[in-house]
Amino acid sequence: MTNPGRPRKSGIDDAIIDAFAELVTDHGYAAVTVDQVVRRAGTNKPAFYRRFRDLADLVPRLLEARHGLDADIDTGTLIGDLVEVQRRQVALFSDPPVARGLVGWAAHAGAHPESAEPFVSAYLAPRRAFTHVILARAVARGEIRAGADAEWIADLLTGPLLMRIVLPGMPPVTSVLGAQAVHAALDAVGFDGDRGGVVL
Repeated sequence: MTNPGRPRKSGIDDAIIDAFAELVTDHGYAAVTVDQVVRRAGTNKPAFYRRFRDLADLVPRLLEARHGLDADIDTGTLIGDLVEVQRRQVALFSDPPVARGLVGWAAHAGAHPESAEPFVSAYLAPRRAFTHVILARAVARGEIRAGADAEWIADLLTGPLLMRIVLPGMPPVTSVLGAQAVHAALDAVGFDGDRGGVVL
């Protein structure tokens, strides 16, 4: 008979993710170690490595736990969907562990591309793919014509917010910036309806 081993305790997963978020907020991604994470989480390294390959493996888990993947968004209108996406993105890029840790994590991922794979496959790709869903629904409702570049729309929505936390000396991410990005996306897809709902 196969020994399934001891079941994983979800509380330990949560404790590790929370400890990681706190440490990244306090010190930045590059300064955090697995030893520090397990110590703050009240667990040990074997428990950590049963769940995660390394610290980079925690990044998509932290982002999904705190900000979701957007797949539940369905307001019934293109503007409503884009505004809700941006509300969540403003919250994401204003979140202290993201704002404090993104640059260090990106540098690590650049030096070790394989470490970015869990983030790309489990978090980034599903969120970007959902832009296709939003635009397809808008086409079906007759709000826009077919043919919009969903990848470019995803870039338009995320790029300005990302720039604010990556480049030094930039002002903070705000709901005004999020709304401006929604207007840019609406321009790009040729939306000519009422935009009064673009309020974050």
